[in-house]
Amino acid sequence: MSDIGGGLDGRLAEGTHINGTLEFERAVQIDGRFEGNVKSPGKLILGPTAQVDADIAVGELEVQGQLRGKVQAKTRLLIRAGGSVEANIVTGSLAIENGATFRGNCDMPAKAGASDVGAKSKPDLASGSKDAPKSPVGADASAAKPGSPSATKPS
Repeated sequence: MSDIGGGLDGRLAEGTHINGTLEFERAVQIDGRFEGNVKSPGKLILGPTAQVDADIAVGELEVQGQLRGKVQAKTRLLIRAGGSVEANIVTGSLAIENGATFRGNCDMPAKAGASDVGAKSKPDLASGSKDAPKSPVGADASAAKPGSPSATKPS
């Protein structure tokens, strides 16, 4: 059984079937059959025998069994070898091990306040040219324009 520091809040054992809404604080593992909704800021672990058909909104999700539905995993979704996910996903990070399957869509929104990696290669729409790259921070923009005084300095 998977476990995280501080233990599990609960576990739905293999052979059980629950239909409803599951809410918890830290971590829960499902090894049985669950249908419904899951809401938590914590971690949901779907063990190797889990069969889940649900709308899930959690902090972190680890899938070893079968999952169908809609998923929002705020920080991370990990699909382990043998795991099967058929869902539309929104997550901060997605990892899929060899031997796992995923069918659906995944949206990974940009993190607020994150640095804009690759900003130099994005189009500068403010300059009026869709293909013009942005100038590096602190660079003299006129130096890159042909015919400008700084671009035609005598040698």
